[in-house]
Amino acid sequence: MSWLNPPIEKVIEQAGNKYILCSLVSKRAKELLLDKSEFFKENQKIKPIEYASKEFYEGLYTITNKSNKE
Repeated sequence: MSWLNPPIEKVIEQAGNKYILCSLVSKRAKELLLDKSEFFKENQKIKPIEYASKEFYEGLYTITNKSNKE
């Protein structure tokens, strides 16, 4: 996996902008490190950021807009 597959332009477009994408993917990568630490130790070529970006591109998690406004 790499940022070229999926293409970064398509992932940014799917997220809305690169800042949202950065926040979303980094948060998911941290979760992956906690939940699948053994997987990443065994597969050192796969980085959590790459894995999280691929998950997002494939639609395994999405962006939700939480608003405190009533």
